[in-house]
Amino acid sequence: MTKQKNLIKIARVALARDYKKLKELTFFLKGFYDGHRAMPLDAQESYRLSSYARANCLIRLEENVQEYKEGEMVEVHVLPH
Repeated sequence: MTKQKNLIKIARVALARDYKKLKELTFFLKGFYDGHRAMPLDAQESYRLSSYARANCLIRLEENVQEYKEGEMVEVHVLPH
């Protein structure tokens, strides 16, 4: 049995813009991480492929928070290239 290494890096970084969401759900937004901040991309709907093509991370937003402000720290899952 071979051991598989974790290819996804998880970091806490500042959010690059304000974002509002439903309070009762955990969100994983397609985003762009520049090494310092995470920017939620437009076109978050699952059928919108342009944001999938540009995304290099997933931004995790907690279920009990409805509104995030620019600069707040969020969990980012950096996708392998």
